[in-house]
Amino acid sequence: MGLGDAETVLARKNANFVIDEAAADAGLVRSIAAPGRFGMRRHEAAGGRLTLTPAVLWFRAHPFNVVRPTFGIPLDSIAELHDTSRNVSRQMQVVLQDGQRLTFVIWGVRAFIERIDQARAAL
Repeated sequence: MGLGDAETVLARKNANFVIDEAAADAGLVRSIAAPGRFGMRRHEAAGGRLTLTPAVLWFRAHPFNVVRPTFGIPLDSIAELHDTSRNVSRQMQVVLQDGQRLTFVIWGVRAFIERIDQARAAL
């Protein structure tokens, strides 16, 4: 499963993937370094792009990050989507069927959630 040119792109947005210790422990990213290396609020972020296809929500980090996670979330594994924005920070939380929570900083959260919900309904 990979984001190839042949896949239909339904939406694409610049985003930051919030890397916390849970995401690192789940194997989505390699450890940034030694334990305790996360920022003062116990997380870091990787800038990149979210790409929505008919079956998968992809995140691909841009090459300027020290840690460059690239992963796909099958739409049928998404249990819930939440707008968890606070103040100026626009955040979307993706809750997976296994309970794992992934957070992305992204502008236009509500519209992007609607696009994901439309793609999920079409499965």
